[in-house]
Amino acid sequence: MRPVARRRSLTDFARESRIAQRVIQPDSLNLVVGLTLGLLVCAPFLGGVRVFLLDWTLGPHAALVTPATLGLNGLTSGVAASYVVSIANQLLGAVATWLPLFIFFPIATVGAGRLAGRSPMSRLAAGTLYAVNPFVFNRIYAGHLLLLIGYALLPWAAVSALRAFSGHRGRWITTALWWTVLTALSPHFSWIFGLVILGALISTYFIEHRAVRSVISRLIAIVAAFVAMNLYIIWPHLVTSLPTSVGSVSMDLYRTASDPHLGLFANVLALYGFWRLGPGPTLPKDIIAGWPFLMFAILLIVGAGVRRGLRPDQSDVALGTSDEHFTTVGEEATRAALTTAQTPSARVSPSSSPLRSRTLAVTLIIVGVCGYFLALGSQGPTGAVFTWMYNSVPFFAIMREPQKFVMLLALAMAVFFGWGIERVAHLGEGSSRRTNLVVAILLGVALPLGYSANIFDGLGGQLSTSRVPGAYEQANTLMGSGVGNVVSFPWHLYMAYPFTNGRVVANIAPSTFERPVISGDNVQSGGVSTQSTSQRSSYIEGLLAHSNEIHHFGALVAPLGVKYVALAKAVDWTSYQWLGHQSDLRLILNTPALEVWRNLTYAGVGTPVARVVAVTSVRDLINASNAPTSLSVGAVAAGTLTNLESGGVGSISGAGTATSSRVRELSPVAYRISPGRPGWVEVAAPYQRGWSINGRAAVMTAQGTLLVRVGARGGVLRFTPWAVVRLSYAVSPTIFVGLAAISVWARRRQRTRT
Repeated sequence: MRPVARRRSLTDFARESRIAQRVIQPDSLNLVVGLTLGLLVCAPFLGGVRVFLLDWTLGPHAALVTPATLGLNGLTSGVAASYVVSIANQLLGAVATWLPLFIFFPIATVGAGRLAGRSPMSRLAAGTLYAVNPFVFNRIYAGHLLLLIGYALLPWAAVSALRAFSGHRGRWITTALWWTVLTALSPHFSWIFGLVILGALISTYFIEHRAVRSVISRLIAIVAAFVAMNLYIIWPHLVTSLPTSVGSVSMDLYRTASDPHLGLFANVLALYGFWRLGPGPTLPKDIIAGWPFLMFAILLIVGAGVRRGLRPDQSDVALGTSDEHFTTVGEEATRAALTTAQTPSARVSPSSSPLRSRTLAVTLIIVGVCGYFLALGSQGPTGAVFTWMYNSVPFFAIMREPQKFVMLLALAMAVFFGWGIERVAHLGEGSSRRTNLVVAILLGVALPLGYSANIFDGLGGQLSTSRVPGAYEQANTLMGSGVGNVVSFPWHLYMAYPFTNGRVVANIAPSTFERPVISGDNVQSGGVSTQSTSQRSSYIEGLLAHSNEIHHFGALVAPLGVKYVALAKAVDWTSYQWLGHQSDLRLILNTPALEVWRNLTYAGVGTPVARVVAVTSVRDLINASNAPTSLSVGAVAAGTLTNLESGGVGSISGAGTATSSRVRELSPVAYRISPGRPGWVEVAAPYQRGWSINGRAAVMTAQGTLLVRVGARGGVLRFTPWAVVRLSYAVSPTIFVGLAAISVWARRRQRTRT
């Protein structure tokens, strides 16, 4: 009976150890600090009013299913994250607009602290610098909240990458799952976390002397699983058209910015360099006269941390640091309890701790250095390599804004900063050591907070909530939902509104109205007017360029399926007063914030075309609309012109007698054309590669819509890539769930054996 009693005692002891570890977590302090930071930064946002940022305008009617969800623009990379955000928006309302920013801070502080490990002091310093720095400051102002959530999760994923190439063979699955989750938040992590995986492979091989066959086979497995779980991104990209052009113009526009005094290299090293320099924000370095000295102090401590990581001493071994990079805290406590109770001589050798500390240090050095030089983009000593990768390596063009690579540098600096602070605390003996301990705690927290001093209170009062005027909801009620688009003016992708206190944000119309919205997609920055590949947008811009010649605007936009015209009274709205003089627009709402017109010539989502003639520019359409015979609702200009002003072959229909009831929208990716007279039919969906009916491909009109030739039996016009997209939506999640289940099962089995 004695052996049975002994096993029961060990089980009870292990269970008690796990409970104790959950109650007294070494990450508790970091969690409290992270929650406090979140409250201090988000203090102006707490409440029921929405927060609009540069690239974050989540209105009350953000759609659950967007054109991107259906693969209509080839970019399905953000579908999963946007779907979660839309659900949160419907459930939580305005809280969903600032909640991601709030939860970022505890996730980042705890994650960086766990990666740094060692003492609570090391964890606290690493977590504070990682969560509060200029990179985070800039991304908050820009509204890149999903990117920041991925950045906060990066240390957690890095722990998985360190485990992937050593120990249990099944650990590579967790790394592939993390890679997929990060990429779902932002496609840039496909490269950013990929570098972390590569750094972990190199350091594990050279420091721990793992077999080449072992590390390479695990790398192949990780990449293969990642590709399989991301087919929903890859397949649509290959079979559809992209919404924006990617080339040298993009690389120049999003180039990493230099500091006017210290230049490019120091600016990136200081975790600055965001390409958009204005309008706003006031950066921390703009208000801190001696910020380079703070940066230098941080770098000195980082240097001490690098030395400590590469040459760990006995104090590191005593702290029992690096094992937690490979096992969880609870696993380590249970294992230690069982080992101690069973056979004291069988404990894990402490010599493995410095080895693993060096593995982590080398990994961070690799990713930090690579992140720094890649963040320089096409500039600096590695500019030629970056340019070659941008032009030649598949999918690398998504890194057109290279400053995002700075997050790798921030990750490395944060961990080394934590180790360096710990080194300061261990200097001296007796009272001197106690003094150093106090100094280290102050430096570990005060130095990062002072380096980004105006991050609190909504970036020093630069961000605030925005109460959308009631006229927008009134307009939404008048227009209702259903088929028929709203074209929104002024025609800008970004603009300042009176209710945002003049702060520039993305156009709010698409998420404020329930109907589909056609709004500006022109970036208007850095001397670049637009990068859009949309012929529909080009057509509208052509109309705006000749607005003084237009008298029947409703007829000109009816082929686009425009049922309503909305004009926000912001920025240059007075230049759109010509809308009030159009014969086929009826004003249905006029408030100090918004005007809305109904298009009297709107006749549905499709129109049979009776006659086709040629056009050379948008002025041909304007002249035809002003002609005595007028332009029919179904008038089109067929062709493949990339710029209507440059001339080319097109067509205009004459007055037709057929009605538009022949075309009915089944879904955004399918239109039924009922039987009738054979001939050309125009459909108001924006043209993209892949539309066809009865095996015959659609033609793009000069307005950017679809023109199809239909027989007497009619048929269904389908966006054929949707079948591929739908299949990928089935395959990718299935593989993800399957691998996640295998990972959980393998971990439980391993714990049971332990």
